Amino acid sequence: MNVGFLLFPQALITGVSLAAEMLSSAASLRARNEQRRSPFSIRLIAPTLAPTEATAGLRLQPDITYQDEATFDILIVPPMWGNPLRSLHHNPEIVPWLRTHYRKGAKLMATGTGVTWLAETGLLDGQVATTHWYYYDKFAARYPKITLHRKASITAANGIYCTTSINSQTEMVLYLIAEKYGQKIAKTIETHYGHEISKSTQQPFYQIGGQLQFDESIALAQDWMKRNLDKPITAQSVADHCQLPLRSFNRKFKDQVGETPHQYLQRIRMETAQQLLRDVGMSVQDVAEQVGYKDAYHFSTRFHQQFLLTPSQYRRMVKAKTYNP
Repeated sequence: MNVGFLLFPQALITGVSLAAEMLSSAASLRARNEQRRSPFSIRLIAPTLAPTEATAGLRLQPDITYQDEATFDILIVPPMWGNPLRSLHHNPEIVPWLRTHYRKGAKLMATGTGVTWLAETGLLDGQVATTHWYYYDKFAARYPKITLHRKASITAANGIYCTTSINSQTEMVLYLIAEKYGQKIAKTIETHYGHEISKSTQQPFYQIGGQLQFDESIALAQDWMKRNLDKPITAQSVADHCQLPLRSFNRKFKDQVGETPHQYLQRIRMETAQQLLRDVGMSVQDVAEQVGYKDAYHFSTRFHQQFLLTPSQYRRMVKAKTYNP
């Protein structure tokens, strides 16, 4: 896989560094013969080969320029600090460059205000997109042909991915890793990098698919499940809370979230368990009960299936990374 990160003034380095580490780590987990057969590469692209000053005065060294010949499977546009229109004005060559590489087959992913680069290409006209919350109104006014989805943390439309924040960028990178290298490698990356990302500010609605319609009852269902993780939850009980027939609820949920209610519930239970094991000094039994499991053994079995580590092993791994005497 050939990955390119676009560099320009105001770019946030966190929009490059974490995604690059996750992707390169995932590629390194492949079998050696697969690594030889399909090499992985990351290149930083900038207007010139001079070091690009990003946020905090840090400089990144580009590998190639926008004038160089190159082929990419995915191009990642980091978010920007401040008014994004300033970078658009100073680097107009990036817009046709993105358009050209998309037509050559590259997938495009942008985070936060970095989505403005994709909007400028015209490739999102008639499609759904999202951006950082503080830029919603200005984005909607500047790009009226794009359907701005203010409730989704991720949108996808014909190989163009928009994410609201670094958190949602990380979720999108995990999705791409699973798609390219399989679920086993994606779960390993999630286990080793997931605890470094705060999940507390994520939107209640998570979407891969870019649907134009959004049903408020599904956001209500997700929020209710998150607030009642320690209680017995069935699809019927959630449907009743949302005042929907069970069949309609199951269909709407799967269409908009990309998972069945049961799959979504299991995922958020495991993610909450990770957070509790990482941040709170609870016993495994107490963590199990907090996320709806009365039997610690059943909980530990499910956790191991999800992350390839037992709860105790996960806690030791996280503590080793955060405490280094």
